[in-house]
Amino acid sequence: MISNKYLLKALSFYALLAVTACSSNTINTPNTQQDKRISTTALNLKALQSLTTITPQLAKHRVVFIGEQHDQYADHLNQLAVIKNLHKYWGERTSIGLEMTQQPYQSTLNDYIAGKISERGLLQGVQWYDRWRYDFRLYRPIFDYAKANNIPLIALNIPKELTQKITKVGIKGLSTAERQQLPTLIDRSNPNYTKRISSVFSKHLHTSSKSIDKFLDAQLAWDEGMAFAAAKYLKKNPMARMVILAGGGHVISRSGIPDRLDRQLGTSSAVVLNNITGTPSLNQGDYLLFSLEMKLAPAGLMGIMMTDSKNGVSVKSLSPHSAALKAGIEKGDIVLEIDGQAIKSSSDVKLWGLDKKPDENVELKIRRKNMILIKKLKLTGRTPLQKHRNH
Repeated sequence: MISNKYLLKALSFYALLAVTACSSNTINTPNTQQDKRISTTALNLKALQSLTTITPQLAKHRVVFIGEQHDQYADHLNQLAVIKNLHKYWGERTSIGLEMTQQPYQSTLNDYIAGKISERGLLQGVQWYDRWRYDFRLYRPIFDYAKANNIPLIALNIPKELTQKITKVGIKGLSTAERQQLPTLIDRSNPNYTKRISSVFSKHLHTSSKSIDKFLDAQLAWDEGMAFAAAKYLKKNPMARMVILAGGGHVISRSGIPDRLDRQLGTSSAVVLNNITGTPSLNQGDYLLFSLEMKLAPAGLMGIMMTDSKNGVSVKSLSPHSAALKAGIEKGDIVLEIDGQAIKSSSDVKLWGLDKKPDENVELKIRRKNMILIKKLKLTGRTPLQKHRNH
């Protein structure tokens, strides 16, 4: 967790760059055939601003978006720093909108903030490791701060089942009940949005969608659905302010969620970006955060790839030289218990291992054909961050 004081003392580590500090300079390069005009971007290093300096400007907006790469811990610490500073201005009006949780599970978020359920209950209730999958420790400081300060957490995302179906049949292929889960208006008027999503489609060879039109439909439903959920909360709570945490692709250039939310609220939001690649430009957002890479402490791992099956959680594969392989675990084994805890799904395994550390001893109860076996192993400590598609 990075404090505002640390941000001010170490701007070389957490430098907040105002995108408006960039200027365009055109260089004329002589050529025997023709002059080539090369556009060069310059950043005025004397114009760097601290988070404290720009927070009053951010606080004037009703909504502040903070983009992220989901698996980058530094991005989430940046988000937390912005939330803390805005909370000083907004106070009890503060809320946090989350791409990471889906709308049907709002009651679980409410129960967590109210102290009715534990962190484990939260993760089980929102089906974190089935629906989001990234290591919760990346987001834990944000959730802890929200709970400690009674800040509402708002589920923005549409159900993944809906997104998956749209990638296969498009919005027009949805049933009446499914279509009612989406906003009535799906705005397709921005050609730059279509161009950007088409570019993303060409790079996502693993997508389940075989059609660019259906892939575009899914992204439109995703962005419009999140904007609608945020607008619904803010209209119901006229005094509320919201920080929205979402993948950089959903906020950059404003064409994903921001413009859609602004349209519904009749206001103008602020967009803060994290660690973008390439040359920044004025139309990408309002502020840009740069920070050094930070990693979570290594998690204790068994070295098993598991899959859910009709028989239970089975061992799909084992990493070479892993603790599980050395302990005699085999492909096809069914995991029944870990340290006496019943295992019914691979999500149970991830919940069990959330705070496990390298060198901890573990006992597994497994079924192999008709035999029940007990296997003991010592966890190893490779880097735990999972690599998933950034939205």
